[in-house]
Amino acid sequence: MENTNDLKKYFDSTQYATTFVGEQQTAPVAEDKITSLISLLTDPSNKHVKEEALITLKKEKAGDVLLQAIASPKSLPGRHLLVAACWESEINFSKYLPFFILLALDNNYLISLEAITTIENMEGPFVEKDVKEAIQKVKTEQKKITSEKAVLLNDLIMTLEGFVAVNTD
Repeated sequence: MENTNDLKKYFDSTQYATTFVGEQQTAPVAEDKITSLISLLTDPSNKHVKEEALITLKKEKAGDVLLQAIASPKSLPGRHLLVAACWESEINFSKYLPFFILLALDNNYLISLEAITTIENMEGPFVEKDVKEAIQKVKTEQKKITSEKAVLLNDLIMTLEGFVAVNTD
């Protein structure tokens, strides 16, 4: 049995960029496209085209590209802006709930905040097992935190419990 504390380091955005996207592995997007997307959504000089980029992402159903950009090590300085783009684009990322839970538990407060906002905007449907596992992960992490992030995690638990209630109605 592996020690989960040893594995946790791989989800620390200051050290690694790890992603689990969906059940099927999607074809990797060309690195230059990911770099361009990161620049479009995080560089202040591109602020005037950000709205168009978000609309195009939704229209082209390119949520996977956005997730790959988030996971890219190049995105670290502006990763919170890319995570924010998930809810700003109005793409339904419900099937990627486990990925966003990892982001919600990130050490970076802004990444965590944007991931929680994305989760709160998810429409479903949800895999009940994923939601229940997410609740357990968040509750476990919440016990270790004494900062203002604990309040965010409490709100996240309430949101996730709402997802379970909706699936059982």
